[in-house]
Amino acid sequence: MKRSVSIIAFCSLLLTGCAYDNYEAPQNLLTGRIVYDDEPVGLKQTGTGQDYNVLELYQPGFEGTAPIPVYVDQDGTFSAKLFKGSYRLVAKNGSGPWVDIGTELYFDVRGDMSIDFPVTPYYVIRDEEFSVDEEDMLTVTFSIERGAFTLINGKPDALIESISLYINNTRFVDDVTYRKKIDAASLTIGEQSITVSLKDAELLKYPALYARLAVGTQGISPKLYTAGSVRVK
Repeated sequence: MKRSVSIIAFCSLLLTGCAYDNYEAPQNLLTGRIVYDDEPVGLKQTGTGQDYNVLELYQPGFEGTAPIPVYVDQDGTFSAKLFKGSYRLVAKNGSGPWVDIGTELYFDVRGDMSIDFPVTPYYVIRDEEFSVDEEDMLTVTFSIERGAFTLINGKPDALIESISLYINNTRFVDDVTYRKKIDAASLTIGEQSITVSLKDAELLKYPALYARLAVGTQGISPKLYTAGSVRVK
C-alpha cells in the first residue's frame, strides 16, 4: 500500500484565535522535492515519524503557533494542503544527511504550486544501475561522490561510515525496514559495485523484491539513499 505523505494544515495550527468550527479546509496543494544539484535526495521513511519529518513550515505573522511538520517520502518528495498566505520552509537541524546551513525558503501560496528545497549532502550516490542476470544474480553499480566536500576537514573519503545495499519485500526500504543488507567492500569515493543472489535463503521466498543503496557519514545519524526503491524481482 502506498504510504501518503500529505499533511493537512488545519486552521488551529495556522491562525491565532481560530476558535470557530466553520472555516473551510485548506485547498491549496503545495508539492515539492528535497534536491541537490537539481536531483532528488533519497531519505529514510520508516521507523518513527521523526525519522522522515525533516522539514517544517511556518507562517510568519502568526507568532506562537506550532510549526507544521512536513513528512518526506523516500524519493525526496513531499506535499501539504495549505491556506493562502506567506510561508517559510526550513530543514530541522540534524534531521538529514546534509550540512545544516540554515537554508530557508520564503514563498506565497495563492493556489497550487511546486517548490524545490536545496540541501548539500555530505556524500551522494550517482549513476546507480540495478541489473539481474539469468541466474538471478543482482548486480548494482554506482559511484559515490562528495557533496559538501569543501565543508569537511581532512581526507573526505575517510569520513564515509557505511555504503550498503538494502533489499526488502515492499517498496519501503531503508536501514530499519529490510530483509537483507550487503555492505560494500570499500568505503571510498568513486565507482563501486555490489552483487547478491536473489536465490539467497533470506530472499527466495518473497515474490517481489525491492532494492536501495545508502551511504552513511561518520557522526551523522541519517543516511543518504537513492531516491526511491527499484523492483529487482
